[in-house]
Amino acid sequence: MSRFFYTLLYYCLVPALFLRLLIKHQKTNAYKEQRQSLRLAERLAFFSKPDFLKTEFQTELKLEKKKGQSIWFHTVSVGEFIAALPLIRQMMQDYPHYPLVITCTTTTGSAQITKTFFREIKQGKIFHVYLPYDLPGAMQRFLTAVRPRLGLIMETEIWPNLLNAAQQMSIPMWLLNARLSARSAKGYSKISTLIKTALQQFTGIAAQDILDSERLQCLGAKKTAVSITGSIKFDINVNADDIKAGNTLRQQLHWQDNTVLIAASTHKGEDEILLSVYQKLKQHHRQLVMIIVPRHPERFQSVYRLLKADNNFVIKRSVMDDKPLNTDKSTEILLGDSMGEMMCYFACADLVFMGGTLVPTGGHNILEPAAMGLPIVYGPHMFNFNAVGELFLHYKAALQVKDKDSLEQVLDYLLSDKSESDRIAAQAKQLIEQNAGAMNKMMLLLKPYLT
Repeated sequence: MSRFFYTLLYYCLVPALFLRLLIKHQKTNAYKEQRQSLRLAERLAFFSKPDFLKTEFQTELKLEKKKGQSIWFHTVSVGEFIAALPLIRQMMQDYPHYPLVITCTTTTGSAQITKTFFREIKQGKIFHVYLPYDLPGAMQRFLTAVRPRLGLIMETEIWPNLLNAAQQMSIPMWLLNARLSARSAKGYSKISTLIKTALQQFTGIAAQDILDSERLQCLGAKKTAVSITGSIKFDINVNADDIKAGNTLRQQLHWQDNTVLIAASTHKGEDEILLSVYQKLKQHHRQLVMIIVPRHPERFQSVYRLLKADNNFVIKRSVMDDKPLNTDKSTEILLGDSMGEMMCYFACADLVFMGGTLVPTGGHNILEPAAMGLPIVYGPHMFNFNAVGELFLHYKAALQVKDKDSLEQVLDYLLSDKSESDRIAAQAKQLIEQNAGAMNKMMLLLKPYLT
């Protein structure tokens, strides 16, 4: 497929994309804390340029003044933003004279960015906006407005019109923490001409491992442009505030003497399985309680109804205040219907099941609970994190199950054998420490473009 036909198709799809946004926004409105204005104009790159991008500033390394150049990060959603946070903070520390622009494409990602950098956004140090749809005019307007000195895209975001516009404007573009599963590579191969051109327009690509590097090169990336840095997701600093928040949450729920299982980032079709497994385990492990965190906010209400239907004593995180619960009944299940608190939930937990793996979604990041020193269990569908999953299985730092029955058996095993549970948790935490360092490698690769 050529870029002309790709663009033509994209223009035809824009009404459907707007309609999809409207529908998702309406569903999410049931939860006020997730409600945002739609900001539809931003999807076509119509927005007011921030003042700090218009002004001149003095660099610390050179005497001449430079006109409003920025460092631009694109993190498609919450997971990519969380992964990029250490790199973003390092950029802010090492290059404070360059303002930052952070884009995303999802409302949940936008909420997380706004929450994390609320002060910096208000102070004019960071500008946040949605990345527009990949249309030639929109991308040219966007790049002209934010004027990036360097563009940094996280993981596997390959937008042909964006990369073409950046090349025309001589803006260096890097694909960081790049990963490409065999499944995704097969899909991209169907539009190989378009993807090859786009990949060759990246100034550089920092791949997570050798398999990602080889797949990207097979699709057309230049061998000289690809470096293997490891995954930045291993560069996790466990925040003392998250630990404190987790302990506080545990006290609020009166769970100090309970064993807490968290089902993290669950998808449709998994919640029913987890609830059934939990109820069976509860018969033999009376102190077992559960946190369930659906991946998508629009599912919060339906999952809450599911949990309530079986007469469980369930509470929503969104209705809790800062005080311990005052109730005659013991809370059995917490519905994690808040944004940006996953590390707090992990800090509250003793055992993790990672969602998106009992259904063919491809799984989610297991490195955060590993950094917390938790034993991790996941299902058969881990293809989005194949390398990490294989690494953890090889070193017996996680357990993989095939189905509902084996999930129940493995969880029962870990709940019954604390020494084995602790061993797996310690091994997982050690793997994180041994594989850290990708951020420093990336900073070295990017330094020539910032000095």
